[in-house]
Amino acid sequence: MFAFLPCLIFFVMAPLSVSLALWLAFAAAFAIGIRAFGAHRTVRIFDACGLVLFGALALYAGFVDTDFGAAKTGLVLEAGFLATILWSLASHRPFTAQYHWLKGRHDPQVVARAHILLTAIWATSYAIMAAISALSVVMHRLMPGWASGLGLLVFAATLTFTWQFGVYIDKRGGDVALLRRR
Repeated sequence: MFAFLPCLIFFVMAPLSVSLALWLAFAAAFAIGIRAFGAHRTVRIFDACGLVLFGALALYAGFVDTDFGAAKTGLVLEAGFLATILWSLASHRPFTAQYHWLKGRHDPQVVARAHILLTAIWATSYAIMAAISALSVVMHRLMPGWASGLGLLVFAATLTFTWQFGVYIDKRGGDVALLRRR
């Protein structure tokens, strides 16, 4: 769940200062990525994506286009994370499989199905957030404040679902009808 901390920092801090939000999110992504690299000697795809996106956008918003707003930044971030998540699904390596969010030991097929489902839910979440941002930035149909609030709400709901879904699977001992072989 720490993998989503940089995104949460950005979504919460962006209404105050986009540049500060990007730098704080980049620092968090770096800290999380380096901790995982130190422990496993690999860089997880979602962590690497966060490092690249937050770092590049922090530099761009800080030095090239200082008026790069929260809605535009959010759209770039959401589209970037969505592309990364979709790539992980297309390559048959769901990004959530690199994180341990289940406490108990379960049948590997159940765990694999849970990761595919959870990664698909995160892809849907980022697609919805990108669509909300596009309504604000591209179509000018939604005020940036509303777009930011709705995006944060979608993100928080998906984060809560991720946590509760893991608790539910652990509580049921991996015996979840949705994840069973048919």
